[in-house]
Amino acid sequence: MTAQAALPARGLRGLVAHLETWSDRRLLLAFLAAVGILAIASNAWIYGAKLTYFDQPPIRGDGLSYYVYLPALLIDHDVTLRTTIARSLGEQAAVAGIVQVPSRSGGSVPLDPHGVGEAIMMLPFFAVGEVVAIASASARDGFSWPYQAAAVASAIVYVLAGLALMASVLRRFFSRRTVVITTVAMTFGAAVFQYASYDTTLSEGYSFFLVALTVRITLAVWRRPRVATVVGLAATLGLVGLVRPTDLVIVLFCALVGVSRPRDVPARARALLRHADLLAIGAGVFIVTAMPELLYLDRITGSPFTNPYEGSDDAHLTLASPHLVGVLFSVRKGLFFWTPLLLLAVAGLPLLRRHAEPLFLGAVAYLLVTTWVVASWSQWWYGGSFGMRALIDAMPVFALGLAALCESVRRPRRRMILAGALTVTTLLAVHGMVAYWLKAIPYDQTTWHDYLHSFVDYHAQAWDISD
Repeated sequence: MTAQAALPARGLRGLVAHLETWSDRRLLLAFLAAVGILAIASNAWIYGAKLTYFDQPPIRGDGLSYYVYLPALLIDHDVTLRTTIARSLGEQAAVAGIVQVPSRSGGSVPLDPHGVGEAIMMLPFFAVGEVVAIASASARDGFSWPYQAAAVASAIVYVLAGLALMASVLRRFFSRRTVVITTVAMTFGAAVFQYASYDTTLSEGYSFFLVALTVRITLAVWRRPRVATVVGLAATLGLVGLVRPTDLVIVLFCALVGVSRPRDVPARARALLRHADLLAIGAGVFIVTAMPELLYLDRITGSPFTNPYEGSDDAHLTLASPHLVGVLFSVRKGLFFWTPLLLLAVAGLPLLRRHAEPLFLGAVAYLLVTTWVVASWSQWWYGGSFGMRALIDAMPVFALGLAALCESVRRPRRRMILAGALTVTTLLAVHGMVAYWLKAIPYDQTTWHDYLHSFVDYHAQAWDISD
């Protein structure tokens, strides 16, 4: 090797050696700061260059119906959403999934199918947006630039917090090197970054945070059941349900942590019953946390247990006939097609028995069931989005499998092969995201031709898409 060729290698080794002297906390904060800066820069580019489809602001699509509770309640003081829709949304309300249902007083009333959980999580940021709107003399309608910026900031913060929680869980079972590799790979190779950049107001970034928090608190409850941790877990699960009820499948992971074999499940059930007092407290906290959604449904429909999708066309679960092939492998939205890194994560799941046995059964059971539920939605492609967005919330659990694989590969040659696989799959996901931003890939109904063409031409296409 020539002296010139050796310098970059020596510089890289020196950088790695320097980073190894940093504490775990400092290294994680540096990574999160880098991701945060990249997210802010990406948002500035996306909205400065008007890259979003139909030149829409951050609060758009499904994100609009998750968010609209805030201006409706805090600005217009109208929980029915009528005032906010008439003033600011118009036809966008229907695009966001808000439908008209019969009113108890006659006529019709808007019904938002999406839960109030994301709005609750965005509340502190909305308050900041309100202050900025007043200070800058901007329109106080919930949709002017201060509110849009606050919504973006909210998503970035929650995604970064979710990554920090995910890394915290991994650090309890895996080496520092594995944690670093897995966290970086999941951020970009599993498309988590998409929800801190292009799709900030969709629910996936918030659900990602909540599932990561659920996993973290579950470990605390498992090691030492206490009132404080049980209350925290129950409140978090309540928020999970308020954002997206189907994500409550994560309860399966909570129940099975520490169970090594299926035949040990009855013993776990008996152990839970011995903590009946804590279970009762947790159930009470969960119900209290769920009350905002129940009160909203009761106000609009007259029943707190109304299916909010009842007025939507072709939007229901079909658990007996899931669309597994489409959800996992299709060019249109397939999880493994758009984020092939997750094939490595699945390959590593059996290795959890070696490195994190208490998590193995819960992780496998949760991923199987949540994939089945996601694939059972009648609109299995989940509208306009990059890849299979409905499984983004599962990434903290997928990360366990990827970490187990990275931890298990010891031989230098196999490490090189794995490093190559991690690099290629992560770059493929990053390419897909950027091509999606630049409209080289359509927001739905992507074909093989579209995908292959995106590698040679990043220029926007004129897509004509209809279901």
